[in-house]
Amino acid sequence: MTTPSEQWIVSELRRATDRMPLPPESRWVRERRSTPRTSTVAVVAAAAILIVAFGMTIGALRVEPRLVPAAGPSAFDVAEDEAWKSARALIASDLVLLRPTWVPSEFRGSGTSACPLPSAFVPGNNYSVAYSGLMPNGTCAYFSLWGQLVPQDDTDLPDGLIETATVSARGTTVHVRSGVRTNASPPPPFSEIDLWWNESGAHYDVLSHGVDLVDLIRVVRSLEPMRSDVRRVR
Repeated sequence: MTTPSEQWIVSELRRATDRMPLPPESRWVRERRSTPRTSTVAVVAAAAILIVAFGMTIGALRVEPRLVPAAGPSAFDVAEDEAWKSARALIASDLVLLRPTWVPSEFRGSGTSACPLPSAFVPGNNYSVAYSGLMPNGTCAYFSLWGQLVPQDDTDLPDGLIETATVSARGTTVHVRSGVRTNASPPPPFSEIDLWWNESGAHYDVLSHGVDLVDLIRVVRSLEPMRSDVRRVR
């Protein structure tokens, strides 16, 4: 304190404090130490339990993956498997059945009366598995895979189709023929594309209508020998 006024204020406060009367000593009470109440302990314990339970729940969610029921096979998958199993059961065992591992998405629907699901046809020593699909323009396109044990040259086949190209695939030459078929009664009012080749001592065809040649070639290149003991994996 440096100023006289400050010193005077301090002096007067001390004098006022000294003049304050004190209560009798018998009324003095010791200061009690604060202790946690029972309710406070209960609240803390409950909070701790909630924290532990929440942590266990989060841990369980992180460890246990969500289980999603596996979807069953589609109607297309079931029909396709049945068609190829039927062909394999009816055809000679020494003929290799070539089954596609890739099919255009337009042909993988559930089927309609106009565009049915895959089906098999086994006339004599030949087999055919046909696919059909509804196209964006509302028409039904199709392709079928044929196979026979005896090799054959379809270059000059009198059916109205003519060779328009060749493609290198499956280690051999695949011939592409197209046109309107004339050996059917009545002739179909649309053009067809036929891919044929000989492989491993057998003759194979892919007959089609309304399918792009690029997709047909991809189907041919995806063909694999069918195994009756193992379900095909896409």
